[in-house]
This record gives sequence, C-alpha cells and structure tokens, in this order.
Amino acid sequence: MTVPIDPTPTTESSAVMAATTIDAIAVQLRAVLETLQTIVPDLLTFDARQIKRIMASAKFGAHSIVPTIAIVTTVPRVKDRNLFDVQAGQLALQFRDQIVPLAGQLVKFADDIQFTSDNMLAISAVQALQTYSWAQHAARQPDGADLHSYVADMSRAVKKTMNHRKPAPSTPAPAPPADTPPMPPGAQGFLAPNLGHGKGGEPEDIADRFDQSLRDTADEQELG
Repeated sequence: MTVPIDPTPTTESSAVMAATTIDAIAVQLRAVLETLQTIVPDLLTFDARQIKRIMASAKFGAHSIVPTIAIVTTVPRVKDRNLFDVQAGQLALQFRDQIVPLAGQLVKFADDIQFTSDNMLAISAVQALQTYSWAQHAARQPDGADLHSYVADMSRAVKKTMNHRKPAPSTPAPAPPADTPPMPPGAQGFLAPNLGHGKGGEPEDIADRFDQSLRDTADEQELG
C-alpha cells in the first residue's frame, strides 16, 4: 500500500497545527454528529441481527412500490382494501433516492478520516522506529543507562506489532519456458533490484520504510 507523505514536514504543519486545531476539529465534528442524529426522524440503530431479515423484504421494494402506488391511487376498490400505505411508500423511495447517497458521502468522509489518521500514525511510527534503532545502540554505551527503560518498552511494542503482522504469502516464481536457458548463479531479473524501492535501494514510501524499519530492529535484536 502506498501511503502519501510530505517529504519535508515542518513544525507549523505538524506539532503547532495539531496543538491549536485538533481539539477544535473534534468539538466541531461532535456537534455535527449530534445534529445529524437529530435531523432524521425515527432513525434506527443498525442491528446486525435483523439486517438479513429486513434486506430479504427490502430488495423487492425497488420494483414493487411504484406499481403498487399506481394501482392503489387509480383503482378505488384496491384503495378501499387499505393494504398499502401510499405515503409511506413514497417516503421510502424518496429516502432511498435523496438521503442514502448523502450517507454514502458521509461513509467516504469517514474513510478519508481513517486514512488521514493512518497516514499520520505511519509517519510518526517510522520516526519512532528510527529512534528506537538509534537508542538500541546508544543504550549500550557507558552513558546509556537513561535509555534502558525506553528500549525495553519499545522492544515489547515491536515484538507485539510483529506478532500481529500476518506473514506475506510466498508466491512461487513462474517456471521459465522450456526453450529459455537457465540464468547463471547470482544473476537477477531486470526489475528485481528496483522492485518497491527508489534510488539507492531506499524504500519509496512510508509503508516500505515501516516494513524496513521493523526488519532493521529485528536484525538489531538478533545481533545484540
């Protein structure tokens, strides 16, 4: 996954802005959410236990409500049976056509919020892992006693994170065609040296740098 990153973050764009705006953003979003919850009358709370039962009937609504409204409003004896609520049917269609698309935009906004948060965490996580890698070395020096507790805490955090990471599925290399001579030992494919990395073998995005930092800290632990 490629994670966007500002290659030259500034104090103004991170710490200063965070200290002055995050609380204000949270206050405004809470107010908006409270308002949204009061706008829709008879708003139901999503119930995973009921959704299958409701959807089994709701799927017929798209094609059955319109002709039923037509027959009820044009044939008196059908209307007299009082089997169908025309106003409720019209409201259901209007709600689907006008409100649901707006809800979709809210879902996208929620996804964008989560993505923004993940990107912020990714940037700081890479910096934290780089700090940990340095601290491991510095803690071994004669004046490194003040770093021991931090290194221990980070060691537990890294191990916990790595234990939760699913191993990448191994994809076997495709067999070369029968008429293709085998590559000599030590040779690599044309794209192999650059796959997933930028110039100089450096990871080209935050996700790659995060993975590389985890590998570096693991290697450091083994060497230590």
